[in-house]
Amino acid sequence: MKYPDRMARRGRGSCPFHTVFATTFSIEFAALEEIMLPQLMASGASNLLILADERMAAMSLSDGSALPMQLGRDYALHSPPVADGLFHPKILLQIGRRSGRLFVGSANITAAGLAGNAEAVIEIECQDEPGPEREVIRSAWRYVSSLIPEERGAARDALNWASDRASWLAGSSDSPLQNLDDGTAIAFLVRDGRTGIANRFAEIVAGERVDRLIVASPYWDEELAALKTLSGAFTPNSITILLDPDGHEFPLDAQLPKDSKFREFPRKLVGRFKHAKFVIASTATHDHVLVGSANCTTAAMGSQSSSGSNQEACIYRKLPRDGAIASLNLAECLDSEPVDLGETERLETASIPLAEISARKAGSFELSGETLTWTPPPRIAGSGWLILSDALGTELDRIAFDLAEGPSGACAFHLPFEKPTRVSFAVVEQSGIFSNRAHITHRDALRRRRREVASGSLAKAIAAFDAGEDFDLWLHSSFEELARADLADRPLPQIKSARPRQADKAEAEQPGRELCYEEFMELRAPDVRADHHRESAVSGTHSDSVRSFLNLLIGKSSGGPGLSQEDDDWLDLGDEGEYPEDGPDAEPDREPAKSAAPAEERRIDERTVNASLFEKMVRQYAENIAASDEPLGAADVLRVRFWLMMLLFKAKNPKLPNGLETSSEAQGWPRLAFRVIAAFFCGKPPPITRLMIAREYTEMPADFLECWATVLWALDAIEARLSGSARHRQFLEYVRKARAEVVRILGLTPGELASETIVETRAAMDRTIGSTLRFTASVAASPNRGQSPILRERSSRLNS
Repeated sequence: MKYPDRMARRGRGSCPFHTVFATTFSIEFAALEEIMLPQLMASGASNLLILADERMAAMSLSDGSALPMQLGRDYALHSPPVADGLFHPKILLQIGRRSGRLFVGSANITAAGLAGNAEAVIEIECQDEPGPEREVIRSAWRYVSSLIPEERGAARDALNWASDRASWLAGSSDSPLQNLDDGTAIAFLVRDGRTGIANRFAEIVAGERVDRLIVASPYWDEELAALKTLSGAFTPNSITILLDPDGHEFPLDAQLPKDSKFREFPRKLVGRFKHAKFVIASTATHDHVLVGSANCTTAAMGSQSSSGSNQEACIYRKLPRDGAIASLNLAECLDSEPVDLGETERLETASIPLAEISARKAGSFELSGETLTWTPPPRIAGSGWLILSDALGTELDRIAFDLAEGPSGACAFHLPFEKPTRVSFAVVEQSGIFSNRAHITHRDALRRRRREVASGSLAKAIAAFDAGEDFDLWLHSSFEELARADLADRPLPQIKSARPRQADKAEAEQPGRELCYEEFMELRAPDVRADHHRESAVSGTHSDSVRSFLNLLIGKSSGGPGLSQEDDDWLDLGDEGEYPEDGPDAEPDREPAKSAAPAEERRIDERTVNASLFEKMVRQYAENIAASDEPLGAADVLRVRFWLMMLLFKAKNPKLPNGLETSSEAQGWPRLAFRVIAAFFCGKPPPITRLMIAREYTEMPADFLECWATVLWALDAIEARLSGSARHRQFLEYVRKARAEVVRILGLTPGELASETIVETRAAMDRTIGSTLRFTASVAASPNRGQSPILRERSSRLNS
């Protein structure tokens, strides 16, 4: 079976691999997108991260090759910094909830590496239960994790998303060497601090007499320093060097170690470039094998005095004597006559101008909504232009920049043209000098794309919201199914004090990934731009289907001083509906005006809404959230919005004449909506104080603002629809106090209240729910037109 075909297989029991991390030196995007990605996606992966040498990736984007169409949207690309060598490992790591698979070898992500060259790749698979294979794959996971920066970005998103859905990856191992049940052994080896791969290999074999050394490498030191290091470490009786007599890069004039012979690769490999890299150290009883990315060079393998300069990755295998010879079909080679080096042909490969490519770095680019964020490299200073192009390389726009004193951090630019998501690449131009082409990461698209393959009840729950056909109480169970799955993916941390005691300082110095709401509001940097595009905390989760559904329903694309102690009694509503004003002469609810639309345009829903069941469900929600002291997350915020939207959509109106009454009675939609809001924002302490927000968010997530907008809109709607009736006077007092408490606790700035997310959400609710309830935010805002009571109150508190 060919290498790409093996990638497409799912885990044992047809379990999908939701994540793929792949590392490479050279990269050809056409080969990646046409050969490799379809196979990886067939295995179930939706979270894909490629780590490639920065210079080679830049060269591939600028050498005239076909430009990638999916880069930055379907998969992320990250280039780890390398101080003085190459980023050279070739790893393919497939992660699933219950299993993992690891490929380590010599194959780059190029057409030749995937389908043309003679490559050596080793495959390891594991389940989530403890075992030596799992420990090796966890070692590879830790290595890949170490290549990804802590700072927020697409690469860190991919890492966090994967770790949340594969808890078996957590933990460390006492030893990289793992003994297998069949008596063999295995280890994942990389450069370890001051110890190179050659020395680590020799340390494992130490104590056994090596009588035969076999080395295959397409590239060598001119003085054979690495080969001499291996020879000195093992002192073998014989050394066999495999090469292709029709074309190789072995230094013909170099002095060979003692007892070295040359032999050809197996005949079936004739016509293929021999890119495989392996070392076999044979003892009387075992073959010790090193397979991976490391050429036989000091930069790759190190020496007695150096750990090397490249990033490399190899697998060590201990097999029975001649086991490696049989696996690699080398018996024919070893039995053949040695090759006369004088009759072979040495190839001269053109060197890659790495320094020149590095000098033309463009920096990194990330797009969110209409905002392009550019992190320029240190070398760029002064003014110039960012030339933006689409996936075909067609120029879309030029944006002027001026870094008078050099780069001091990320720069943000608003893209003025239609459909900014068309932007795929950027080039920096200064005084007629152009940088390498750089790709643009669409981080929101990547987050939306990440969704684990669902099956069974989970798939049905997602389908219920994706269909977008009905909004009824039965969807509540589907919502809870998705929320439970998301919580299983990433359990919420324990709640800690925002200001730790002296004894907790050591722990506080190691920040976690979550902040409580109070901490988040203190540390965030709110962006007041009206056109700013925000991230959603539920992107890439199962619950994102619920958010999309709620936005679809409304046609939307996807503090002040606290209350005094004596005022807290208002939170206890007592026996609902018992007001002094109630009685046979109480003013009845005002009927909304009849619709002027023709009968055929007024689709009447004759179903009767079960108000008793709604009251029971809302009461249960309020009791559950009050009784718990567990931390809350994004799903809990979404649940507040879900219930409010459900109640508002089931309110009595001309299209739903048998809906929930517009009344302050226990089963009226205003009373039920108020209960949902009070349950989340009121109490001692209110549950919202247990809300945990990922530290990566520097501003309020979009889905949170959508919920806050729905809460504020619902409070305005309650007051507007019930005002003017003496019957509801006492209840409206509760509503006004709740509104003050919500405003105080949320602590939103005027800029956040006027943000595009809140304004669009309120406007969308005006157009849909508001039109059926005969209420709009603009009407509620009178006499200060354009501003709701919530906005007026928050603004007045801030101004005072």
